[in-house]
Amino acid sequence: MMRRRERVMLVGGAGLLGAVVIAIALLTSRETNAPSGLPPEFQQALKPVEAEAPVAPKRTAPVHAAAPEQPAAMVVPPSPGDVPPEPEVANAPAQPNDPIAEELPQTARWKLEKTEHISSLLGRDVTRLEGERQEARARGDTVRVEQVEALLQRHRVRLDELREETRLLTEAARNEPPEP
Repeated sequence: MMRRRERVMLVGGAGLLGAVVIAIALLTSRETNAPSGLPPEFQQALKPVEAEAPVAPKRTAPVHAAAPEQPAAMVVPPSPGDVPPEPEVANAPAQPNDPIAEELPQTARWKLEKTEHISSLLGRDVTRLEGERQEARARGDTVRVEQVEALLQRHRVRLDELREETRLLTEAARNEPPEP
């Protein structure tokens, strides 16, 4: 069963599609001067207003006459320094790609820095969740309290793992030679 929002979106989309079709029909009938099927008073309102004789811009190069159903293309003369593109060749050899540089080694110092950053973010999240748990308790929202406690438990387990990893990386960073 469709929900109300889905129905509204469907009806709105159909209305938009109908408006586009009508607009295209009106524009094409105006361009071809075909009868649009509208009453004469509406057809008169849709006719473009004739302006005084338009002034044609100066042309720097002759424009070749195109077929009457196609608009004329504008030809721009090349400027000094312009290089015409080379024609594409059907079976041209593939251009080799630049070699991919190898990833730099991830030192213990680098890993330690990243681990400490993740720990600080997770610690901030634990603090935020503890406040959220207190607010949920104050509201009497037991469902949210249980959800937040589950998140807190997972975050604290991960924080303990990160603390152990930080301890090991600190030792490894001490034994690492200095960076060049």
